[in-house]
Amino acid sequence: MGGASVDQDVNCRIVGRCVSGAVIDREVWDLIPREDPTDPKSTRIPLDRGLGRHFLYARYNADLTEEGLKQLGVGGVNAAAVRKLDAVDNIDDLARIGRAAAQEIDLAAQFGALVPARL
Repeated sequence: MGGASVDQDVNCRIVGRCVSGAVIDREVWDLIPREDPTDPKSTRIPLDRGLGRHFLYARYNADLTEEGLKQLGVGGVNAAAVRKLDAVDNIDDLARIGRAAAQEIDLAAQFGALVPARL
């Protein structure tokens, strides 16, 4: 499942315009358009400059390791249990993780004027 997830993520980043996503690897980096594509710290190209992409794309992944959950401030969660593909018994914990991860996201910085002033 991990390989399929990465494959689809890369496809969306190439066809769409990626505005957020972790580094895929050291070769392709994160595929977020920058003024200097060879420099991952270069200024991002503003959204008002069209690049001919078919859609905007953002990838958000919560780190479900013990350390990742600790950094999110989500205590008392069994990391191994929530990483299972069929973790329906842990839906309340997964919702807590989702809410905590969402607090880390700045939609206005990523989607600019497309995001209403108040959500």
